[in-house]
Order: sequence, then C-alpha cells, then structure tokens
Amino acid sequence: MQMAKYISWFWSKNRSYFSFVFILIITASCSSQTTNVTNDGEEQISLSGIWKFNTFLGDGSNYLDIQPEENDIVIDNSQTQHIIIKGKWVTKTVADRETSFWKEDYLSYDYRKNNDPASVKFKTNVPKTGYYEHFIYYPAGSHMATHVNVKHANGIYIKDFNQKTRPSVWLSLGIFKIQKNSSSYIEFNAFRKGTATVDAVMLRPVNEKEFTKELQNKKGAALLEYDDSDWHNLKVPGHFGMINKYSNYSGKGWYRKEISLPKSWKKNSKERIRVQFEGVYHVARVFLNGKYIGRHQGGFTPFEFDITDEISFSGKNILAVEADNNYLVGATWNWGGIIREVTLVKNKEVRVKSQYIHAEPNLKSGTASYKVKVRVENNSGKTKSLKLTSVLIKEKPIHSTSTQITIAPNSIKEFELEGLLQKEDVKLWHFDNPQLYNIETSVTENNNLLHRKIDRFGIRKFEATATQMLLNGEPVRLVGFNRVSDHRYWGSSEPQELINKDVDLMKNAGANFNRIMHGTQNKKLLDRCDEKGILIFEEANIRELKMPEIYEDDFAYPKQWIREMIERDANHPSIVGWSVGNELEDHFEYVKMAYEYAKKIDPNRLVLHVSNRGYRKGESPSNNPLQYGDMIFQNIYQKDPGAVMDTLHARWPNKAMFFSEFGVERFTTASLDNNVTKLGDWYNHMRNQRPYTTGASIWTYNDYKSGYSQTLPDENRAWGMVNAWRTKRRAFYTHQKENSPVTNFKIENVNLKKGSAVVSFKVRDLEDFPSFTMKDYTLQYSFKNNLGIELIKEKVNLPILTPGMGQWQGNIFWKSLKETPYSLSVALVSTNGYTRREKTIYFNVPSKPVIEEVKASENKIRVHFTKNIDAFEYYLKYSIDGQEKESYKTIANYIDLDSLPSNKVIELQLISSNSKGDSKASKSSTITTKGTPLAPIVWDYFIKDNNLIIGYSGAFEDISYTVKYGSSTNNLSREEKSNSRGIMIIPIANQEQIYFQIKRTTTSGDSQWSNSLHLKK
Repeated sequence: MQMAKYISWFWSKNRSYFSFVFILIITASCSSQTTNVTNDGEEQISLSGIWKFNTFLGDGSNYLDIQPEENDIVIDNSQTQHIIIKGKWVTKTVADRETSFWKEDYLSYDYRKNNDPASVKFKTNVPKTGYYEHFIYYPAGSHMATHVNVKHANGIYIKDFNQKTRPSVWLSLGIFKIQKNSSSYIEFNAFRKGTATVDAVMLRPVNEKEFTKELQNKKGAALLEYDDSDWHNLKVPGHFGMINKYSNYSGKGWYRKEISLPKSWKKNSKERIRVQFEGVYHVARVFLNGKYIGRHQGGFTPFEFDITDEISFSGKNILAVEADNNYLVGATWNWGGIIREVTLVKNKEVRVKSQYIHAEPNLKSGTASYKVKVRVENNSGKTKSLKLTSVLIKEKPIHSTSTQITIAPNSIKEFELEGLLQKEDVKLWHFDNPQLYNIETSVTENNNLLHRKIDRFGIRKFEATATQMLLNGEPVRLVGFNRVSDHRYWGSSEPQELINKDVDLMKNAGANFNRIMHGTQNKKLLDRCDEKGILIFEEANIRELKMPEIYEDDFAYPKQWIREMIERDANHPSIVGWSVGNELEDHFEYVKMAYEYAKKIDPNRLVLHVSNRGYRKGESPSNNPLQYGDMIFQNIYQKDPGAVMDTLHARWPNKAMFFSEFGVERFTTASLDNNVTKLGDWYNHMRNQRPYTTGASIWTYNDYKSGYSQTLPDENRAWGMVNAWRTKRRAFYTHQKENSPVTNFKIENVNLKKGSAVVSFKVRDLEDFPSFTMKDYTLQYSFKNNLGIELIKEKVNLPILTPGMGQWQGNIFWKSLKETPYSLSVALVSTNGYTRREKTIYFNVPSKPVIEEVKASENKIRVHFTKNIDAFEYYLKYSIDGQEKESYKTIANYIDLDSLPSNKVIELQLISSNSKGDSKASKSSTITTKGTPLAPIVWDYFIKDNNLIIGYSGAFEDISYTVKYGSSTNNLSREEKSNSRGIMIIPIANQEQIYFQIKRTTTSGDSQWSNSLHLKK
C-alpha cells in the first residue's frame, strides 16, 4: 500500500515528464526534416529521406558491366610466360559448384596449413606507363580469404576475396599506376587453410586526365560548397542498388545531405548535438561541412559522433558519408550504403546513455525482482550530484526506485537500481501472449529534468538444461525460421511494412523461435518480435575468422560488434541469447574469449556460437568449444540428420541441442510450386525421440539475393517458403501443417440445415515436435460464398491444451445462412491471433476458369490466367497430334509447357481444382509452337517512393531487360533498359497510373514482349 501511494504521488508530481511527443515539420532548402521535440531533455531531427548520391571512378564497379574490350590486356593462367607459380597448383578443366572459368582451364591449390608460401603471380607488363583498372576472374573455390596483392608504381595493394561468392565474373581491384618495363604484378596467395582458385586477370587502360580530374573531384565531395546538383537522388534508409546501374556495385559510394537546424536550436555550452546512425554497410567515413568527423566499421551495428563543435547553427550544413560495401561474407548480399535510420539528437550536457533492465520472475510466488544498470554520461567540466530514478510502467506506473549519484566531469559511469514487483503487477512474456512493460529512467539536478530514456522490456524466464528448453518453467520444443534481411527493392533496409508482413507470415507458419540469421538485426524487427511473440538468438556478423578484419588486433572488430549489438538490444524480451559467430573454423580460443566477453556485458542471457563441425571426424571437447556454450546450436545439411544428432549428443551429453539451420532442399527453380515434402521426415528424427533436441529453425523463410555459386539466374537463392517478393510457395502450407502443435485436424458431420459440425484434433505429446501448452486458444470458423465474401464468422473458446492430453473434440454452431455457402474454414488460433492449424472444406467444385493469354516460342508455351477465389490449384489439358496430355498442377497464375516440338498446333484447356474436385474445363485455346523466346515472368510489381518496381525471372543467357511503359496500353512511349537481374527500378515522378511490358535480350536476340500489366499508385 505504501508503494502504491508513493507511485501515485510520483506520477502526479511528474505527469508532465510523460506527456506526448509532438512533431514539428521544418522545411529546409533541399529537403524536409522532421524534428521530434520532447520534454525528456532531448530533441531529434530525422535525416531519413532523399540524400544525394554518387560514386567516383576507381572506387568500385558493377561486375555486370564488365566484359573484356579491344584495348584490355587479359592474361590467362595458361600463358605461362606471364606467370610465376610457387607450390604444386593443379590444373583443372571442371569447375566446382556449376561455375565456369575463362578459357580452357584454371589453377587450384589446397592450402592445408597456415602460412603456406604457395602463390600464383601474374606479371602485368604494359605497353606504356599509365593508369589501369585491374580485374580478376576465378571459378568457385572454398577459400574465404584469398589474398590478392597488386604491385603498382606506388606500392602494394592487398585485398581479400571470399571465393565461394561472385565466381565467374570480372571483379575490380581498383585503378593503379603501372610503369612500363616494371616489376608490377597481381599475385594470389593465402595464409590460412582452404582451397583457392586462380584463372585470369585483366588490365583496362584508364584515361589519365579523366582519372586525375575524378580524384580531384572526389576530394571536394564532403565540402560545403561542392556542387552535387548532378548527383543521383537516393533514399535513406536504402542501398546503392535502388539505382539500376548500381544493382551489383561493390565499392565506395558517397552520400550528401543538407541540414538546416531549427531556429530553436541555439549554441549552448550546456548542450550537445550528436549524429546517430543505426547502420551503414559496411565501412562509414563521416564528414560535416568538409571536416572529417569519424569512422565506423561494421555494417549492422549503431554508432554516433558528437558534432556540437562542428555544426553551424545559423547557416546550412552538409553531412557527407562515404559508405564502402566491399566486405562480403557468406551467401547473403552486401547491400551497401546507409541501410538504416540517421538522426540528429540534441541533449543537455548530462544524459542517460543506456539502460539495461533484467527482471527475474519467481515462478512459485509470482513476484519478480529487477535490476537496472544505467550508464550516465556527464559532458560538463564539473562533477555532478544528481538524482537517478527509474519507473516501471504497465499502462500506468507500477513501481519506482531512485538513488543519488555523483559523476565526475567528462565521464561515463554505470549505476545500479533494483526493486521488487508484486504478483499482481507481473505479467509474463510468452510467444502466445507477449506482455510488455516500459521503463523510464530520468536523471535530475535540483529537481530539474536533464534527460529521460524510455525503453520497453518484458518479464520472462528462459533456461536451457542438459535436455530441455524451458520458457517460464515449461518444457517447450519449438520451431522457427532463418529470415534473411533481404528484399530485392529494399535490400537490408527493411521498412516497417515489410517487417510486419514477414513476422505475420512466419507466425502463421508456426514460428515461435527463430535463429534469425547472421548479423545484428534491424531494431524494428526486434520490436515486432517483442510485440508478436518470436524468441530469437541474435548473432554478431562473424562468419569467417580467417579474414584480417576479423582476427587482427586480438579480434577487435568482433568484440566491438558484440558489444554494440548487446548494448543496443539487451532490453528486448524476444532475445533469449547471443551468438558470437556462425560456422567458424580454428575457433577454440576465439569462442572462449567471445563467450566471456559477451557474458560480462549481459550475464543474464544464454551465449553460444553456431556450429557446423561438432559431428565431424576428429572433433571433440578437446578441440571444439561447444561445451562452453549454454546450448549447442548446430547447422545440419546432411542426408542423415539423426546420425549427426547422435554423434553430437555422445560427445556433449550434457547440452540441449537446437538446430539453428537445417536444409531440406535448395530449390533449383523459382517456381511457386516448390515444396518441402520431406520436412515431416526431417522432423521425425526429433519426434518422440532424442528429447535433448529442443527445436529447429529452417534455412530459410525467404529467398534472397546472392553472389554465391548455384544461385538462380535472377540472382535469388531459392530456399524460402516465400519467394524474394514474399509470395507464398506450396512450402508455406507444408510448414503450416508440420509446424503445428496439433495433428489430425478434422471437420466432420457438417449439417448446413441444423447449423452444426464436429471439429477434432490431437494435441502433440510432450516429446513430439513442436510441443508446448496452448492457453486461451480459440477455434475460429467462417463461411464464404464463391466470391470470397464472408457470410458468417464465429469462434469457440478452448480449454487449456497441454502436451500429451490426446484428442480434443467439440461442436461448432451457427445461425441460418442467407445463401448457400461455398466453403467452410476452421482455424486453431493462438492467444495473440495467429493460425496454428487450418482446414477448409468446399461444398462445390470451382467455377470454370478463364485463360487470359497464351504465348508460344519454338518449343514452349506459356498460359496466363486470373486465379479464382474458389480454387487452390490449376492444370492444363492439351493435345499434340491427337495425343492427350496433362500439365503439372500449380498455385501460380501461369503454366509453362516446356520441351514441346516446334511448329505444332496445340489445343489447350485450363482446369481449376479444390478439395471437392475439378472445375469444368475452360474454353479451348489453340496456338502453334513458333516464335522468339518468351518474355520474363513478372513476379511482382508496385509503386513505391515514386518508383515503378518490377520483379522478374531471368535466364543465364539474358544480357539485358527492357521495359516500355506509359499511361495506357496505347501509349507505352517510354523505355528503360538495364542489365540488372531480377529487378528494375524506374522513376515515374507523380504518375497515378502505369501500364508496362517487359522483354529480355539474350545471346540469340530479343524475346517477345510480356503481356501488358498495369497498376495505380
């Protein structure tokens, strides 16, 4: 009672502290800025929006633009008079992983020990002294840190390459001056283990006058008076590839933003102004009004710089950023640029720099103790005596704690506060019921507020024993996905609308626990997982210890990234642990160090690394650090996952195991009909056996852009249950079924006249998979007509469903229907509204479908149609020379018939299907197999940021793509051409309606135009 009175008093005295944020829009000369003015001792100006963007000659290249030209000097590995070989390199004529080499063969060497001196040196003799852009070409290798050394007139330049990615293309090393008759060279070697490949190099002459002018131009890029009027406009957050010509650009890009401060911002010795970046991939150099401010390395973690002394309060300012995306690891794409939000922040001289709250629930008493670690920063020249107060809020204040503190001048100091929440104030966070709280920590001086920081948190208990995962004391076996931070338009910048869609799709497919992917996540995604209920292990972007960036200076950058990740994200209840790296080798000492380092920052969460090695021959606790982690996180792509599980458990018997990645199959096409038919078989290695296996997270939720070998010709790597554009595949529905906590879901004894039916299902056993208690679930059911219009929707509250309870059966009822229904859908729905199992029964076969368009080439036919709401899939019946045939069944809106004889008349009919049966066949269409190649398939198209975005398929023989567009089908008067694979982005200003068609140009000529498509803004 005393505490309640105190909180009521505190709230009444400090109500103004918690008033709403209001927004003031200030228009500057070049762009709009949004200023958030609060009474928390802080003001913010969002710098998101349009920036100016440009690149400079020699700073990078788009490999799609590079092919040898007449004046280029190409040296192949077979030209032995130009190369020097050390070591027993093997000449090969077959490349790995479906890649190619430049001419007849290439060289390969297996580095089996560190510091092996083997190398290949190409002597780069040139006909005259001058500047040359240097390129290399190689087929796929396994080495992830092959060194390439360029000896030039001014020294030696070194660059590392991951040879698993970007094989069989010309990659730029940069522009260097080469003296005639000098000892210049390009040399390949490696100092760590792995297989390196060497094929060819190329030197391209560069006009010295133009290059020198470009260098001078770049020197002024950060200056206030620099003319950037001819630079591109580029959205922030965003990435280089939002401009077609930079779709596959690797290198440095420059951003400029004009800033005018609000008139209310005055120079004040007791205030500080900082620029905060949520993420710049991968290396950022920041300038203000031409002055270098600082540098940050690490593309996914936040950083800030104090610019108080450099910023102009009366005139315009130019913030310039050089972003370098050359850092490339793994199969994911290196989306370069300012990928996350940028903000100007003004504080008083004292601020709450960060706070971390850990609330520990007592599962027996229902209370929860909490501790808050607060880092206070004093930027003044005086010692400060202050009051520090933290208030916990659940719709209203529920607890408060405070202390007097003293902090030295120009210092940061950490303080601790603690308290106890009573049972009535404790609501546990759970993936089905994600209860959230706010903590508001303020620092005051003589009752004057200096700063307040507000963070969200949850109360939950997550544990790993030798054989189980426990959430709030309950044993759970959970399933989830790896979601790659990737979209073909937004890249890794991920707006809220995309994040919301992805979280909803994953939850509706059964996700409760995601090993999300490699790399610190967008904080908007973590917020959404807090809100919707997905457990996460977040991982620092450390995938290869052999790279100098990683191992130099005693792993300085990995430690920086781990620290920046944890300090930013430690209050998210969705995050239950940290990973210090993925699929590492020679990692024993690093992992031990990284575990200890992470635990010092956050002692309350699990820490581990993701392994793909522990089951291998020769691996044991003496050379593999799995025993030091709080769980085993294992990636499995082997054909016999059960054997991997058994081997790991035999070697580390006291560790619960979670499968952080597993692959059922990588799809070899982009088809929406791709399925994971063996998913249930994979899960059966865990179901009702191996109880120490606590969960699994499949690779992947979504397709993603990749430079890896064996990637599809549209540059998407196809593993997902949704494609790169978030269209569901058949795999989605398989996941929804297999990831459900119930089986044998049935709708029986449907009586439309009496208005009743029987629904039944079996709750999985405790050792089945997945398995968890379902509390406050409902059965939701609805009738629809054949137009998809809902006739009635009802729900039934269910009792607590516990693992092992067996069969549940109950009745559903409804009032009389106004018309005969077409379908009945029944869904098991979680507390927070997500589908856990669903079934639809149809009372009639689908309506007759309509063929929209039929196109043919010499040996292929494509049939387009509009999907009906009353059908699930479609197929064709067709005849060739009187022989009747049937196509495959599809959930897409087109069907391709391949490998047809040329110049044949083919008659086709389309049939649609649902669970009741097949529709009547459509009207017949007749076409002859002849003509030019078919157009690309258009996967998605939409308007965003005054751009028309078109996602399309590709073929390896494609050279470029052309879109013609306009305001009507008869006015396609404009064209855009690009070699960008899989996507084209076309600025359209303020057009309200767009019609377009697309074609591809191949090595043998132009394709047909696609059917005409249109959309409104």
